[in-house]
Amino acid sequence: MADEKVGTPKKLEELLDELVEEMKKAKTPEELEVLERNAEIIEDLIEAYEGDKDLEKIPLLMEKVGDMVEDILEPLKELLNELYSPERVQAMGRSVAEFYKNLVEAGMDKEAALELTKEYMDSINPGKKLMEMLANLGRGGFGNINIPGTPLGPGGNKRKEE
Repeated sequence: MADEKVGTPKKLEELLDELVEEMKKAKTPEELEVLERNAEIIEDLIEAYEGDKDLEKIPLLMEKVGDMVEDILEPLKELLNELYSPERVQAMGRSVAEFYKNLVEAGMDKEAALELTKEYMDSINPGKKLMEMLANLGRGGFGNINIPGTPLGPGGNKRKEE
């Protein structure tokens, strides 16, 4: 089976070469058009074969990437468990309730106090902050800090046009 895979692109390339030679000898535009379509089909087959060779590399790549992802996720899980320990969540809840209570006691409208309390709750949520920072890191920044070069093109201020 391995020999068959090795021989296939060579045969396809030979067939493509033959088609090119026939195209040079074509007598009518229609004959040339048919030969060109056949050549395109052969080129597509060669590209498909090359793509299949890349697919064979995926398990090796996943094996390497899998270990890296596991090395990142395990400490992240531990951090999230620490950030959301029952004691911390309880303290956060008390802080949010106290914030809302102080706003209402100071005479603020309950609706406005609720909106401000939601904003406060978002601002003190460490897990949400962490996830936002990780998302920004994937876009080439870390919060308000830009990491130069990641998805940016030469010059550092605009994405490279494709």
